[in-house]
Order: sequence, then structure tokens, then C-alpha cells
Amino acid sequence: MDSLLVHLRKYRPRENTDPLENFVTEAFAWLLRSSDRLRNEVMHCINLRLSNHAVLPKGDCEISTQENFNGKFPDLVIRWDACTWVFEHKVWSNLHHDQLKNYREYIDSTHVENRIILITAKTYQHEQNPDAALCWQDIYECLKKFNTQVTDEQLNWAINDFLSLLQSEGLGPTTPINRFSMTHYLEAIKFDSQVDDLFKSSENHIWPLSKLGFKPVFKRQKTEGRVGLEFCPEFDKTGRAWLPGIFFGTLLDAKDHGVKKIINGELMFCIVFDFNRLGQEHIKSSSTYKAFKDKLEKLIITDFHKWQFLDTFSNKDAIHNKWHPLIILQPMMGVLGQSSSHDEQLAIIHKLFASFQEKLINLPEFKCLIEELREFKEKA
Repeated sequence: MDSLLVHLRKYRPRENTDPLENFVTEAFAWLLRSSDRLRNEVMHCINLRLSNHAVLPKGDCEISTQENFNGKFPDLVIRWDACTWVFEHKVWSNLHHDQLKNYREYIDSTHVENRIILITAKTYQHEQNPDAALCWQDIYECLKKFNTQVTDEQLNWAINDFLSLLQSEGLGPTTPINRFSMTHYLEAIKFDSQVDDLFKSSENHIWPLSKLGFKPVFKRQKTEGRVGLEFCPEFDKTGRAWLPGIFFGTLLDAKDHGVKKIINGELMFCIVFDFNRLGQEHIKSSSTYKAFKDKLEKLIITDFHKWQFLDTFSNKDAIHNKWHPLIILQPMMGVLGQSSSHDEQLAIIHKLFASFQEKLINLPEFKCLIEELREFKEKA
């Protein structure tokens, strides 16, 4: 099996293209190259969608990506001696004007039998009359069924990894709207404003971290998928910086932090230690950081046992994000489940986070780390 990483390294982004489409294409091409049997199965599934079924080509083939069709670049081309299949892949974008027509005119000029295949995220993107139009969900189902017959562990791993990629990007099977969602939708849409109000109201409370110059600022961070208070040290010339940043709030989407598998869809209160690029460089070799991390984990175990400490670098169920290496989690429902008013919830989360901050600022290792990072920044 050849190297997926080598093929991705050769990928050169083009203007007006979606990087995700190219990533999925390279992974798909790599998978097709990995097994003749797998490729034949996928071709069979596609053949069933052709307006006129083709005699499936036999023998060796050449699989290429980003091939130049006189200035036009189809995503994937599969060539046999007497036949060529041309693929255009879309995730969430639509076809360009006459895109498939341009491919067809070029390939017709080669005087070989050919097929134009379009694969998209949804059926509404099917246009311009390809010979076969599929969704990535169709490819997902084809590969999933085929995978039940696979005994090769390496191929089995490759298929599962590609299926996970499709699923994570919303290209796998679509789940239906469930009754719970319909019943509670109107209440659920109020959640964003309610949780915002909760943390905005707590911004002006007295926080122990302020004693060390860490001032809270309310943040709703879409990329990080979280909402709450961000505490950062301030520097004369550059202002606030993650050296470190310490975030206290609610984790709305765990993907960016790499803990999606761990929280399993549950809303969590979170304490996150964030480091900017300068901080990341420093903590790589800092014995102080290691000592702080060890002491922090012990503190959680002894004094805050309802919280879960995660070092995303070493936790096997986490995906390490160097910007957010240390994460502490506790289910939100367990904290606020019995509360009945905004003021009561406000008091609860202030006590929850302030009690942790009080213990944190009394850790000598934490104070040493802050000082190290400040000195490191001044020398940079």
C-alpha cells in the first residue's frame, strides 16, 4: 500500500478550490490504489448508477489526481487501456459553469470510451448531466458493506479511517430529526443567549486569578467551540497573551480541543490552559511546565475529584492540540441540574471556578511557570 502522506505532500492548492475537497479526493484515490478488489467493488457500485451500464474494465489501471485537461483539472482520473473514467468531487460547493462539459469535450477528443462521474455531499448538487451522479454517502455505504468481507488488517484499517473522515465531515449517512429535538427545539435555541448572560454576568465578580494580574474577558469563541471567561496576563506593548491563557466556561463543540471522543456529546464545563506559539516553544523543554502539570493533576485528584484532568498530548482518547494541551472537564448537568434561577446558577459557577483558582494561585509551580513565560517573552 503506497503512502497517503506522500500524496498529500505532493498536493498543491489551486485558487478557488476547497482544501477539504482535495483532501477527500487524495484519500479516496489512495484507497482505490490500495486494493484491486476494493477498486472493483467501488466501480461496480458506480456502474449501477450509470445511465447506461458499462462493461467494467479489466486489468491494470492508472489513477491520477489533478490531471491537466488543457487547463481544466478534474479531481480524479482512472485510465484503462480502452476506457477512461473522469471524476469530479464536491463537498459543499457547486460545479463551475460548464465544468463537466469541458471535461467531456477534452476526453472525447482522445477517442476512447469514457464516463464522467460526479460525487457530491448532497443530491441537490447533482447537475450538468454526468454519466453517474452519487453522494459521498453512497461511497460510504459501498465501502462499509465491502469492509465486512475484508480480512486484511491493513486494508480494514484504511477503509475505517476513510469512513471516519467522511463521517466527521458530514459526508456519511445523514441522521433523521428525532422527536426529542423537535420537542425541545424552542427551548434549546435560547441556550446560547442564556449561557452568554451567565458568563457575562460573572465577568465583574471578584476572581482569585486577578491577584496575579490575570483579568477576565468574556469570550464566545467559534473556532474553539467554547463560551466563557478568558484569563490572560497582560504585557505593556502587546496586551493580552496566552502565556498562559486560562479559560473557564462551557465547551460547546469538543472537536477543536480534540476531546470529542471523551465527552461523547455531553455539555461540559471546562478549564483550559492555552499557549500561544511562543508559549508552545517554551513548554517543550520546560521542567517547570512538567512539574506544574504533574502538580495540577494531583490537585484535581485530591481536591476536585468531580473534574477530569486531560493532558491531550498523552491521553490515548484525545487528539492533541498544541494550543490547548491541558483540559479539565466536568458535566454541566451535574453542576446546574438542580438549580432554578439565573442568580442561583451564577453563584454556583462563581464558587465552582473561584475555588479552583484559589488553589491554583497557591501552587508554587504555577507562579514559577508564569514568571518563566514572562521572562521568555521579554527575551524574544
